[in-house]
Amino acid sequence: MLYMLTKDELSWIRCVLEDFEPGEISPSYFYKEKTEFARNQNREKVRKELDALRNKMRSYTPEELFLFKNKKERENKGLNNFSGIYIIHNSDKDINYVGQAVRVFDRAYNHFLANAGNDRVYEDFCLGNTFRISLIPLSITSFSTLNELEDNAIRAYDSIHKGYNKMPGNVMDKYIFINDEYQEAANLILDKIQGTELFSSLTNDRKRMIYISSLFTEFSLPENMHFKLGLLKSIKEFQKTNKKI
Repeated sequence: MLYMLTKDELSWIRCVLEDFEPGEISPSYFYKEKTEFARNQNREKVRKELDALRNKMRSYTPEELFLFKNKKERENKGLNNFSGIYIIHNSDKDINYVGQAVRVFDRAYNHFLANAGNDRVYEDFCLGNTFRISLIPLSITSFSTLNELEDNAIRAYDSIHKGYNKMPGNVMDKYIFINDEYQEAANLILDKIQGTELFSSLTNDRKRMIYISSLFTEFSLPENMHFKLGLLKSIKEFQKTNKKI
């Protein structure tokens, strides 16, 4: 697994991971609490920003989304497939669903197909409810990531309590380690395993944690759940970022 690590590197990692007290609260917890509070306080401002963008931009019917999933049809209308969020508005019930996609035209229409998106959106669509869908590019908003934009939009439209969303967006774009040495140790391990056949087989969190636990056992690393979770998330984020689209 980590045979490319030197004895000195392994010794340093062991030393770093020994500095852990079970029950210690992760910095990620405090960051998440602080961020969620700030976003909830900022909901009205975000709603105004997104409403202003929606009023300036074209909205689509579900039927138009089915049409424009085809690249040639989009090109004929001068439409680009961009990274952003989509806001599905039920005009009859005045409720919303907010989602994100790297390519919005490839994703938004799925909610109007059976077993492909939000089941409640599809149910109301089949009942004949009227829908309009707004597609908002990340690049023209005040936000820096899709996760940040989506979560703020879900909160702005209160689409969990008064809409179709079942869960909030992802608040944590990146895991926060207890200290810089933890981050360095995770980066060192990640650098050794990326590109290997084993690394490509870590396709879900269960497999990632099994691998990490076996790594700890094989190299007699001190038990450190905070680091294990951070390494798991680092592996997952690396794979997501470098995934071939």
